[in-house]
This record gives sequence, C-alpha cells and structure tokens, in this order.
Amino acid sequence: MMKSFKHWMIGLDLTNMDKIITGYASFLSDMNAPDRITFFHIVEHTGIDSELQDLFPEVKDKEPLKTMIGKELRKKYGSLLKGFTPDVDIVIKEGKPTKAILSLLEEEDPDLLILGKKSGYEGEGILPRQIVKYAHCSTLFVSENTHYNLDNVLVPVTFSKASARAVKQGKVLTVQYDAELHLQHVYEYPKQFFPYIPSEKYAERMNEYLQKKLDKFREKYKLGKLPECRFSVNEDGREINQIYDYALHTQTDMIVVGSKRKSSTAALLTDSLADHMAEYHFGCPAFIYKEKREHSGLLKSLLDQD
Repeated sequence: MMKSFKHWMIGLDLTNMDKIITGYASFLSDMNAPDRITFFHIVEHTGIDSELQDLFPEVKDKEPLKTMIGKELRKKYGSLLKGFTPDVDIVIKEGKPTKAILSLLEEEDPDLLILGKKSGYEGEGILPRQIVKYAHCSTLFVSENTHYNLDNVLVPVTFSKASARAVKQGKVLTVQYDAELHLQHVYEYPKQFFPYIPSEKYAERMNEYLQKKLDKFREKYKLGKLPECRFSVNEDGREINQIYDYALHTQTDMIVVGSKRKSSTAALLTDSLADHMAEYHFGCPAFIYKEKREHSGLLKSLLDQD
C-alpha cells in the first residue's frame, strides 16, 4: 500500500506521542520506504504578556522560537531521522492547528499525512474530523496503544467505489505483511421491523441478500478473491460501535476505510464512516484512504476562501 505514497508528512507535538508516531512510521518504512518525509510541528499563538516577553526574550521574535523548536526536534529525533533513507525535512508553522495543517498540506503536497490520536481529551475529535473532511491526501491516525505489527487488517465495506479502493489497499497490506484480511458490513433492518427483534428466518434472508450484494460488489470493482464478510446488524444506532466490537474480536492491527470524493459545493456534507473513524478511539491505527487527484480541488477552494 505505502509504496504509492512517495511523500509522508508526519505531525509532532513534543510529547511522548511523538515516539509512538515516529516508531510506527519507521516500522512502515521498513517495507514501504518513501522518497521524502516531512516532520512538522504547529506552534499555536495565544499571545504573550509584555512583562513575560522581557523575562524570556528568546520567545519575543517568531523566528528564534521556530529555530529553537527545530533544534529540539532534531535533538530528540536525530538518531531516528538518520535511520530513514529518504530526504527528511522539519517544518515549523504557526497558527491554529487545523488551519495550519491544511495550509501545510497545500504547500507540501504530501501523499500521506500521519497524525497522533490521543484519547482522554474532551472534544479532541474535532481536529481529526476537519482534517479528514478537507485533506486531499490519505490520512493515517496512530493511536497511543499502537503496536508495531500488522497481522490483521479490517476493512468495513459499504459496497461503494471508495469502499472498493479500501479493500484493494487492505489486500495489498495483507500481501506485504503476510497479514489476514477481515471484511465487515454493518446494516440496519427496515424501520418497520422495530421495536421487534427479527427472527432467525429474517436474519438468514438478510444475510443471503447481503451476500449477493457483496458478490456484485466484488465483480463490479474487480476485487478478486475475498474472505468471508461479517454482516453485523446495527442495533444501537452507531455503526462505528459494531466496527469497534469486530476489531476487538479479530485483534485488528489496522482499520482501512475509503473516503468519498466531495466537491466544494458538497463540502459541508459528511462522509459519515470516514468522519466517525477520525473521531473514534479504536486503540489501533485508522487509515482513511483517498485518491489524491480527486480531492485536491476541495482543499484549494477552502484555502482560497480565506
């Protein structure tokens, strides 16, 4: 999968999360080394009291602060950076995190964006959701509990074109890492079935119907041989919970979903599965795959509005 991504852009925030992100990037690069890696750090300006500026003159000017942070990053990750074969850059940018990252995506034009995904922060999902909505490249969210292995890959399928692309990416990963591919489709019964619980007879009919849809999906997008798909009924109103449960069941090491193409006029519409993937804490990396050339226009139109 990662072989098609020649330029990786990796976010660092000077916390312990950086070690996890860079370690996982190193793990992936052993099999799929990119040509270029850009590490970046966002400095969020909140304003500094004039008296504090006198106490700490080194933070009074913007450029010295950027230089200090750059030196700190190189000091902390110098040995790791030397381990990468591609060209490595470190970029320090100021501004509000979401806007600054989107601006960097336009400037650096990476093929893959890698970000840390911390748990336990109120509202932390807002930034990941905005990034997934507007980024023109694929995004990999690395969680705090990430392990450096790839034995099981889960692809939730919706029988869409974007979903087919995710399946293809998942199949490539399983070949590269000798991993097992798991497919899952989450569905809901027609509302007239509720509040009644469907009988086994109805469940069997639904599974037969969904299997036919899966076969048509496989043939339409030329996906070749596929493993058995888990059909999960969504009983609690959140399909993402069903995906989480199955990820635990299969001991998933990475979840792969495809993101739908949206025009600038449809930018406010949600791509629910990709959005929810960005918000949810799975405990394993979540990879949102995008066809870069199809999504570039949305990011450009967004930045042109500022």
